[in-house]
Amino acid sequence: MKRFLLTLLIVALVAALAALVLAPVAIRQYRLSENAKVVNGYRNAVNRLSAEDCDAMLAQAQEYNRSLGNAAWTDPYAPGSGESAPAGDSEARAALLDPSGNGVMAVLEVPKLGMSLAVYHGDEADASAARVTHVAGSRLPSEGADGPCLLRATRDRFFNPFAGLDRLIIGDCFFLRVMQQTQTYEVFQVTRATPEALEAFHSTEGDEECALVAEANGMRLVVRGRRVSRQSVNPADDSRPLPSGVPELILAAPVAAVGLILLSIIEWVRRMARRGMRRRMKL
Repeated sequence: MKRFLLTLLIVALVAALAALVLAPVAIRQYRLSENAKVVNGYRNAVNRLSAEDCDAMLAQAQEYNRSLGNAAWTDPYAPGSGESAPAGDSEARAALLDPSGNGVMAVLEVPKLGMSLAVYHGDEADASAARVTHVAGSRLPSEGADGPCLLRATRDRFFNPFAGLDRLIIGDCFFLRVMQQTQTYEVFQVTRATPEALEAFHSTEGDEECALVAEANGMRLVVRGRRVSRQSVNPADDSRPLPSGVPELILAAPVAAVGLILLSIIEWVRRMARRGMRRRMKL
């Protein structure tokens, strides 16, 4: 009976440890799988549109951008960020560049990081969702205004869409797939700044800039890209499943090691128990 309880306890500990380590990995993979479905849905919705329909939606976005004028830099994570955005109510803005009707306005691709992420229209209601959102009040990824197109990522305990963003360096490229366009942005600045310091940032007139902004221990990690005509790196193919990545392998290794150690202990306990029984039987 004691051997059974000891074995049961060890198995329970192994199961609890495996759940503790592997649950975040499973949740992350589920989020990536859901994101891949949304990205493919966006691409399919765009492919069903004619070139004229795509041009019309881009023209509506350009009109919105003209109403912004020179969009100023703001902290994307400040409460109420973008609430004062002009150009109609939020419902009209949310309908721009949204061919599938689910709030997705573009696809962000960062080949160096293996990223292919859906970009949603952003507001305070979805601030708790772990995904990439466009900051209301900043330029949409289209022509018609000076100032940045700000994209932020909200994260939760298990998933950070902008994980590894600090690996980008000046000269790297990322892409925005907007309708039937593929916009190429070349990174020209990677910096960490306080939320207050963002207001001092400015964009060069005539440049189409897109900035990826992430939270980093109270600071803001800002990756700024300037749109260029060349396409030095092929955009990521979002039809392929995203790689699971090295972090999962790093997490799986200690789980496997602990499991092997505990299984060895169980086998050792069983052998010692058998030896004890044999000795008692001989006596």
